[in-house]
Amino acid sequence: MEKLRKIAVLAMVFTFLTVSTACAQDAMNRTLRDSLYGGLIGALLGTAVMLLTDNPDDHLSYIPTGAAVGVLFGAAYGVATSGMLSTAAAEIDTREGSVSLAMPTISTEQLYDEKTNEVEEIERIELVRLTF
Repeated sequence: MEKLRKIAVLAMVFTFLTVSTACAQDAMNRTLRDSLYGGLIGALLGTAVMLLTDNPDDHLSYIPTGAAVGVLFGAAYGVATSGMLSTAAAEIDTREGSVSLAMPTISTEQLYDEKTNEVEEIERIELVRLTF
């Protein structure tokens, strides 16, 4: 269990370091805020679950566990909604002669259809982005 915690912490640190260097400051602020809110909500839920047990004193570990899970979910939500990962699977820049690979993400767009007079929500994944 301890080894799993260390791996999770290292993965989080690596993710935050790689994402923070490639993204805008406001997106990182949003992710940090969502992480903190998630931690607070998780701690509150952990406290509520602890109070529902027969012996709450024996289950004080529910509070930090809930906070940790909340931080993870808050960070995941912040990254997913901030648009930080709007990259293509492969980006090719012919001006500089560089190729970069990344994990493709889904972006959502809303388009107005004049024929049906409705707003449609379209999801797309960029596989290759070519700059020339």
